[in-house]
Amino acid sequence: MKNIIIALLFYCPIMFCYAQEGVNNPPSDLSDITIKNFPVIDGSDSTEPLRYILACKLLGFEYAWGKSPFGGQYPNQRPNYVVPNYTGDKDDINELRYNRLLSSNTHGSFVNLIDNKVELIIAARSISRDEKVYADEKGVTLIEKPIARDALAFMVNIKNPIENLSIEQIQGIYTGDIVNWSEVGGLDCELHPYVRNANSGSQEKFETMVMAGLTIDAYKEMRVGTTMMAPYYQLDADTAGIAFTPFYYFTYISATESSKVIGVNGIAMTKDNIKNDTYPYTSHVYAAVRSDIDKSSLAYRMFEFLTTEEGQAIVEESGYVPIYTTPTAINSAEPSREHSQDPAIYDLSGRKMVSGVRKGITIKNGKKTLHR
Repeated sequence: MKNIIIALLFYCPIMFCYAQEGVNNPPSDLSDITIKNFPVIDGSDSTEPLRYILACKLLGFEYAWGKSPFGGQYPNQRPNYVVPNYTGDKDDINELRYNRLLSSNTHGSFVNLIDNKVELIIAARSISRDEKVYADEKGVTLIEKPIARDALAFMVNIKNPIENLSIEQIQGIYTGDIVNWSEVGGLDCELHPYVRNANSGSQEKFETMVMAGLTIDAYKEMRVGTTMMAPYYQLDADTAGIAFTPFYYFTYISATESSKVIGVNGIAMTKDNIKNDTYPYTSHVYAAVRSDIDKSSLAYRMFEFLTTEEGQAIVEESGYVPIYTTPTAINSAEPSREHSQDPAIYDLSGRKMVSGVRKGITIKNGKKTLHR
């Protein structure tokens, strides 16, 4: 406890909402990893907790979930994030914090990997169309594989009575064919769809999984969110808005209580429905390395480790749904793309809700409560 307090005073003032012990001996195949030789890793904003917990587990540090000192007009709007309790040489710690554990967002991390500025990335999606063109121009190929499951969630203001939309209704909203909430069973008011910036992880998933070749209406600049928290802040002030976000980000990172996730095609947006693959927009979190990487390097061994039994346990500890539900270690590095399937339709009254998915958080009917 003394070490945790000292670490917090050293880095920044943090309001804790809940904590999780995070100590483990390094696995045998990565037993030579240290704070000095830790690979340079990067990734999406939404996968930052996983990357930090992975580092803590491999290096033997404790960690806790805390409140970010940045973002949000009020302290309770600030995102949650993982706070490692670093111990050891100050210069080594700073090297790890600032030069080895990077957070360049989804597109930036892919570009950094292609440019050989980082060794491993953990991203909310696979390589995008634009990034693939860039990699081809550079003569670079990547090895990528799914390591966790997530979903693209649609959310509205908590005061919006809508609890579910069909796939066709969501598509109609974003093509501009549906412009009033009354057209989909809501209040008689103008509908305000929000999108994300091009090449962001959630925008790429939205375009490929949800719209699937349909033309997205050209919205005003004010309706384009350029950060992960932007949709939350926009919905906080807009009861007529609709936006999308990774479910993991909604559940574990975002701290606003003014928005709720809604079901799609009568299937609730819950962690259980990610696990059983019934929610229509389930997706994957990916790890990626360059194909010319030294296969004996720590970065590649970490890439392989993520789909072992021990690696998947860390994925699950972070809050993600692991890829593999059996204890069998699977190390396939074959590329895999996002996929969606025709969803089965379930009666709303028969939906199984998730409660208490993580200590300190309760989710029911797509509404989130933080217990401090």
